[in-house]
Amino acid sequence: MDLKGALAARTRRMDAALQEALALEMDRKLLDAIRHLPLAGGKRLRPAMAMVVADAISGSGERTIPFGVALELTHNFTLIHDDLMDRDDLRRGVITVHKAFDEPTAINAGDVLFARAFEVLTDIECDDATVREIVRDLARTVRLIGEGQQNDMDFERAESVEEGQALRMIELKTAVLFETACRGGALIAGGTPEQVEAMRLYGLNVGIGFQLQDDLLDILSDEATIGKDRWSDLREGKKTVVLIHALRNARPKDRALIEATVGREGVTDDELAKVVKALQRAGSITYARDLAKRYADIARSHLAPLPPSGHRDVLEALVDYMVTRER
Repeated sequence: MDLKGALAARTRRMDAALQEALALEMDRKLLDAIRHLPLAGGKRLRPAMAMVVADAISGSGERTIPFGVALELTHNFTLIHDDLMDRDDLRRGVITVHKAFDEPTAINAGDVLFARAFEVLTDIECDDATVREIVRDLARTVRLIGEGQQNDMDFERAESVEEGQALRMIELKTAVLFETACRGGALIAGGTPEQVEAMRLYGLNVGIGFQLQDDLLDILSDEATIGKDRWSDLREGKKTVVLIHALRNARPKDRALIEATVGREGVTDDELAKVVKALQRAGSITYARDLAKRYADIARSHLAPLPPSGHRDVLEALVDYMVTRER
C-alpha cells in the first residue's frame, strides 16, 4: 500500500480548501497570525481520515471537505494555545505564533480560528439533523480537549500520576479529535449506525496510538526531524506513559536521576540525554511502543463493518503509520 500516494491528493485538496477558508478581509496582523500555523504545512491527518472513511462507506469523501477544514482549523487553534501555555518556540519547523507575533495576538488568533471552524461547518451538504449532530460533536470535542489540556498542566505539578490517568488525558487532549473526524466522516457518508460507531472507535484508538508514538518521538527524534522543540516533554515535566513507567520500574539510581532532572528549570541537554538513557534502561520506551501497537490492533479490529475496498486498505495502512512514523 502506497499510503503517501493515497493521501497526497486529499492533502492537496485540503490545503486548497484551507487557503480559501483563510482568505479573509481583516486586520493584516491578525490575518497573518491566523494563517501562520495552518499554512505552515502539517500532515492533515484528521481531515484526510474523514475523507477516507466517507469514501470507504459510500464514495463521498469530497462532501467532507468543509468538515475537514473545520477539523484542521480547530486543531490549529488548540496548537496555538497549547504552544503558548507550554512556552514552546517551534511548531512544524516554524516559530510558534506567540513568538512570531506576541502572546495576546496568539490568543486572539486561536479564538478567531475556533470561530471560523464553526462558520465553515455550515457549508456541509447534509440534512439538518446530521449537521446539528456534527456541530454538537465538534463543540463537545473542543470542550474535552480543554479538559485534557488542564489535566496535562496539572499533572506536571502532581507528585505522581497513574498510567490510567495519563491515558485518559491522551484520550481527551488528542484522541477525541481523531474520534470526531472518523465519526463525522461516517455520518456525512450516510453510514449505518454500526459503521458510525465502529469508525468512532477506530478513530479513538488510532488517536491514542498516535499520541503514544508522539511522546516517543519527543524523546528519540531530533529537532529537525520532528519540527518542534526537542525533549520539550521532559523539560516541562509532562507525565507521559514513558515517564510514569520509568518512575515505577527504573532502578533506584536512575529513578533519582529522573526525579531530579525532569521538569527542572534550567535543565541542560546533557542532563536530559542521561535521562533518555535511563528511560531506555528501564524498558519504558519499549513498553510505550508496545502499548501503542496494542491500541493500533484495537483500531484495526473496528474496520470490520466496512466493505472491502482500496479505501479500507488505506485506513488499515494508516493504523500502522500512526504507531511507526518518525515525525
